[in-house]
Amino acid sequence: MLTKKEIRKAVLAERSALDEETVALASQVICQKIMGIDVYEEATDVCLYMPMQNEVDVLLLAEAAEEDGKRVWVPKVIEKTTGKGDEKKAGVMVFNRFTGLGEEDIITGAYDIRESRSEEILEPNDKTLIIMPGAVFTPWKDRIGYGGGFYDKFLDEHPQCKTIAACYDLQVVDELPVEAHDRKPDYVVCETSIYR
Repeated sequence: MLTKKEIRKAVLAERSALDEETVALASQVICQKIMGIDVYEEATDVCLYMPMQNEVDVLLLAEAAEEDGKRVWVPKVIEKTTGKGDEKKAGVMVFNRFTGLGEEDIITGAYDIRESRSEEILEPNDKTLIIMPGAVFTPWKDRIGYGGGFYDKFLDEHPQCKTIAACYDLQVVDELPVEAHDRKPDYVVCETSIYR
């Protein structure tokens, strides 16, 4: 079996090759599917990610979620030094209130990922839904992220949150080498399937 790294690299290369129109159409289909899932309907807070490198554009959900009376949040990584005299930095992920995509709303944060300027930080509860990104998934909801472990750590601390991973069909494979700390989402949603 290939290593996590090799599988991630191969699948992300395939995703990078998708054209703009495919990404836009597939993102619409996937977001429509997400809106039909009970954990979305029941959520009061919806956490989206800022798509990059051809990820499913889940920001399409932002307006609809707000119209449904939900609050929308996006990730922010806060860097912390890991000890005395130690220059290594470890990041902790929180979710800040999403106020829009205007220049006055967005800054570039850690790892060159766009973040909200808002200072309002989410206090997660059992009505919090986190829409997660990821590199590779299986129909059994195994997930490989991008190697930072941010979502795994966040969910370890807030296990009451509900989770849906958004991906393309091409990101679903038959098996993955997963480890004990790899958190499975409650649902994996792609163009043609919803894995529960």
